[in-house]
Amino acid sequence: MKRRQQGSALLIAVGLLGLLAMATLARALSSPPGAEAALATERALARAREALVAYGALGNAAGSHDNSPGALPCPDLDNDGVSDLNCSAHIGRLPWRTLGLGPLLDGAGECLWYARSPRYSNNIQTSERGTSADTPALNPATPGEIVEVNAEGATGRRLAAVVIAPGLPLPGQQRGAVSGLSGCRSGDLAQFLEDVEVGGTPYPHSSGLNAVTLLAGDGFNDSVLGMDTPRLFATAGARVLGDIQLAGGTPTHVWWTQNLWCPQVCVTASSGRITLADGGSVSRALGVFPACASPCSGT
Repeated sequence: MKRRQQGSALLIAVGLLGLLAMATLARALSSPPGAEAALATERALARAREALVAYGALGNAAGSHDNSPGALPCPDLDNDGVSDLNCSAHIGRLPWRTLGLGPLLDGAGECLWYARSPRYSNNIQTSERGTSADTPALNPATPGEIVEVNAEGATGRRLAAVVIAPGLPLPGQQRGAVSGLSGCRSGDLAQFLEDVEVGGTPYPHSSGLNAVTLLAGDGFNDSVLGMDTPRLFATAGARVLGDIQLAGGTPTHVWWTQNLWCPQVCVTASSGRITLADGGSVSRALGVFPACASPCSGT
């Protein structure tokens, strides 16, 4: 009897394995061409954006209070995986080492690129913030400078940053060997990203101020994921409210005054609230409020 039971169990296991193999094969056959590569690209872009959001919330990679909440790192301009100290340009490769990541690859096996609004630069000293148009206060009311572009043209949405997957090289693009420092291929921006026109208006990726979200076609195959200011400050704002709680009222850090955070915070009977550019908000229960904070409207 025991041997019969063992034989039946073996037949059932073999049958289940067969069904699993058939299901896996059917799924593979039914997936459209390029689906796995597209999924890999989406995942890489999403991981990069979330790492940038986390970096902005801390103020910098070390979480130092010397930098401004929402400030973003310089791109990697020399293909070593590290954010450059001198932002001579606002577009380059994603600085994956600075963000604490491994090299993120798109579905074509290429490293990601990254652009960041100049006014969001963490190279602007916090002590200089709010003193000129070139060094503006950085808070949820600070607009992004990167123009989102779709098939109709500029959408009107401005982004704080954008991450870009270059995809396979197009005719005329020549990419070099993989660097031992970064794990990314060498070559200048034009060998990876494409400049396009929409409705007769040029929207060059090379400027770092356009985020083109066209479908891949002749002469363009970049995949783009933007970060708007509400996405960034939903997390950075939560950090600010946490610092208010830790300070027992008004934070003593330079970024609080230089970046004009107090007008961004309103209070209810029991919590502090920061309103984001899209009308959303982030709030936290607080025992003590900044003396300069105003009551929230409608409370």
